[in-house]
Amino acid sequence: MHERLLIGLGIIIGLGILLQWFSKMIKIPAIITLLIGGILVGPVWGLVDPIEIFGDSLFPLVTIGVGLLLFRGGFELKVRKIQPSAQEAVWRLVTLGVIITLFIGALTILLIFNLTPILALLLASILVVSGPTVVGPVLNFARPREPVGHVLMWESILIDPIGASIAVAILSVITGLPFNPILELVITLVSGVLIGLLAAILYVISERSGSVPPNLSPLIAMMFAIIAIVSAEMIFTEAGLFAAVAMGFALGNQRSTPAIGVRQFNETMEPLIIGILFILLAALVNLAELEKYILPALGLVAVYVLLVRPIVAIIATHGLNFSLSQRIFIGALAPRGIVAAATSSFFAISLFNAGVIFPELVPVVFTVIMGTMIIYGIAAPILSRKMNIAMPGRNMVALVGDRPWIIDLAEALHKLGVKVILIAPGKYKFQKCYRDSKSPYMIYTGSFDELRNEEIVDQTHDFKYQVKWLIMAIDNPDLVRIALDTFISDIGYNNMIIFGRERTRQDEIVHSKSSIDVLSQTPFSLFGRNIDELLDILEAGGTFQILNAKEQSPAGGVPPECRGFLKVNSDGTLAVPASDEKLNEGESIIMICPAQGT
Repeated sequence: MHERLLIGLGIIIGLGILLQWFSKMIKIPAIITLLIGGILVGPVWGLVDPIEIFGDSLFPLVTIGVGLLLFRGGFELKVRKIQPSAQEAVWRLVTLGVIITLFIGALTILLIFNLTPILALLLASILVVSGPTVVGPVLNFARPREPVGHVLMWESILIDPIGASIAVAILSVITGLPFNPILELVITLVSGVLIGLLAAILYVISERSGSVPPNLSPLIAMMFAIIAIVSAEMIFTEAGLFAAVAMGFALGNQRSTPAIGVRQFNETMEPLIIGILFILLAALVNLAELEKYILPALGLVAVYVLLVRPIVAIIATHGLNFSLSQRIFIGALAPRGIVAAATSSFFAISLFNAGVIFPELVPVVFTVIMGTMIIYGIAAPILSRKMNIAMPGRNMVALVGDRPWIIDLAEALHKLGVKVILIAPGKYKFQKCYRDSKSPYMIYTGSFDELRNEEIVDQTHDFKYQVKWLIMAIDNPDLVRIALDTFISDIGYNNMIIFGRERTRQDEIVHSKSSIDVLSQTPFSLFGRNIDELLDILEAGGTFQILNAKEQSPAGGVPPECRGFLKVNSDGTLAVPASDEKLNEGESIIMICPAQGT
C-alpha cells in the first residue's frame, strides 16, 4: 500500500513536469497534454488514484494550489500597463460578460441536458471562469499586439474568483445551507480582498525590514499567500481566491519594495503547481460518464465558442478604441481551465454528500475544458497572424558593447538578412549614426534598467520581445552580469555568447569539471577555448568577412588564415560552424580574418 501511494505521488509530480517540457518542445498548450496524461494514468491505467493518495486533504490542497496560481496572476496585473479603453473592456467582460455567459450557458444546458434550472445554472456558473494558466500559454503562441493581451489576461484572472463565488452561492441554495446567496457573495468578495491586502502589507513590511534572507524570499512570499488563502477560506469558500488575487495585485502595483521573492516564486513554483493540479484533477474523471456525455458536451462547446463568446466580445469592446481585428480576436479566446476543473470535482463530492445526483457535472466540464483549449489553442495563433495583429516572433540578434569591430559584425549579419540591433547604453554617437541613416539597423542607447523594467512598454523598448540571440562584446564583468540578468529569463543561456575577455560565467557552464562539453553544439559555447585567439585577431585589426556556398572551396571549411565565427542558415537563424563544414545553398559563414599584410 505504501509503495503504491509513493509511486502514485511520484507519477503525479514527475509526469506533470515531463508533459510541460514535452508540450514546450512540440509547441502546444501544456494543459492539453496534462489532461490527457492525467486521464491515462488515472482511470485508464489505474496508476494514480488521487482520493486514495490524499484522502480528505485532496481538495484543500487543490484550493491552495489554485490560490497560489491566482496570486501569481494578480501580481501580473499592472495598472500602469493597461490603457483606459482596455480597462473599460475588462470591466465589461467581468460584469456584463459574466451575466451573458451565465444565462446563455444555462439556457443551452437546459435544452441539451434536460436538467433542472438550478443545476443548469450551477453548471453554467462553473463554465463562466477562464484562468491565466490556460489563457497565458495561448497568448504566448499567438503573441497579439497590445492592448489585446492585457485585456484577455486581466479578464482571465479576475473572472476566476467571480465565477467560482457565484457557483458557491448557487451550490448553497441547492444543498440548503442557511445563507443568503447575495450576502454570501458580498462577504466572500470583501473578506477575501481585505485579507489579501493585509497579507500584502505584512509581506512588504517584512521585505523592507531587511531581515528576510534572499534565498528564503520566494518561500516567505508563498507563506504569506498561503496564510491569506487559508484565512479567507475559513470565512467563506472561494474567498481565498479573492484574497490571492488581491494580495498579488497589491504587490504587483506597489513601489515600496521590488518584491523579488514573488517574481522568483512565480518562475519556479508555477509550473510545478500547474502540473500537479491538472494531473490530479484529470485522474478523477469517470471514463464511462465522459463517454456518455461527450457528444452533447461538444454541442455545448460549439455554443460557447461560436455564439456566447463573440456576443460578449462585441458588447465588451463596443465604442472603445479597438480595431475590428482586435475585437474578433478577443471574441475568439475564452478557454476554460484549472478553476473550472477544481470547482466541478469538489462540487461533485459536495452534491453527492447532500444526496443530489448530478453525473453530468464533471464529464461535461472536462469536455468543455479540453474542447475550448484545443479550438482556441489552434485557432488563436492562426487568427493573430492572418489578421496582422501578431507581434514579430523572436528572430533578432542583439549585439551588446561598443568595441570598434562590433559595427562590422552588425553589418555582416545585416547583409545576410539577419535582423540586428546594437545595444550600446550611453553611446549617443551610435544613436546619431542611426538617426542620420548611416546605419541600416536599429541602435539602442538607453539604459539596461529601462530594458529590465516591465512597466515600460513602448516602441523604443519593444525590440526586447524579438531578441532570440545575444552576443556580448564586453570585458567589464559588471556589464556582463547586467546584460545577462536583462535577457536570461527570455532567451536562456543557450542563446547567449559572451565574446570578451570577461566570461567567467560562460566558462563555468560550458567548461565544467566534466570532461564533456554538454553545450558544445550551441551558440553559447561557440568559440570554445579559442575565444582569446579570435579576440587577438580582431584587436590587431582583423575584420569580419562573409563566405557563402559558391565562394567556399570544394573541400569545405574556411580559408586557413581565417576562423569560423557564426554560420547563418538560409532562414536567417544562427548555428555553430564546424571547421570543415560544407555549406548548402543559401547558407553562409561569418569569418574572422586577420588584417591584410599580417
